[in-house]
Amino acid sequence: MTLRSVRLVRLAALALLVVGFGPARAQDLNIKTFHGTFSGSGVAKSDDSLYFAVSVRDVDVEIRPTPDGFRLAWTTVVRQGGDPAQPKARKRASEEYFTATARPNFFAGKDNGDPLAGKTVAWATIRRNTLTAYFMTVEDDGAYDVQSYARTLTGEGMDLVYARVKGGEKSRTVKAKLTRQSN
Repeated sequence: MTLRSVRLVRLAALALLVVGFGPARAQDLNIKTFHGTFSGSGVAKSDDSLYFAVSVRDVDVEIRPTPDGFRLAWTTVVRQGGDPAQPKARKRASEEYFTATARPNFFAGKDNGDPLAGKTVAWATIRRNTLTAYFMTVEDDGAYDVQSYARTLTGEGMDLVYARVKGGEKSRTVKAKLTRQSN
């Protein structure tokens, strides 16, 4: 073996060590780090919007501890339809309670129902600095409807990415920037 070949073998071995045994995955945050109130705005894109390709939304999120998990509440003000200079505003408020499970950073919706009976099943997970809540129902025709809300903590507050998939087709996405409010 030539000196050049030895160097290449050593370099390849070092590369395998770095790739195969690189730094461990960053730690998942604890639910306590998500507690608080966040406010901001974002833009929704929808394939089924006839008059507006996008719509502006104001978003408020509140995450509070409960004895066995956490409460997630959110309010969305949607501005869409009517006069483009002054679109109609609709306000939607929702909340869900989640309980801790035996799996770390995995939470079950407290009021989960049978999705085959038209009820919603919800769960939430934490991976790194993102808390994602999922909500699934099964439509009367058998198609599934899954909504996911990924809330990622940032230095400025929280990035929110909402996605809705109905029957395998993505029907709506919302991306918003939220800032942490004083509690």
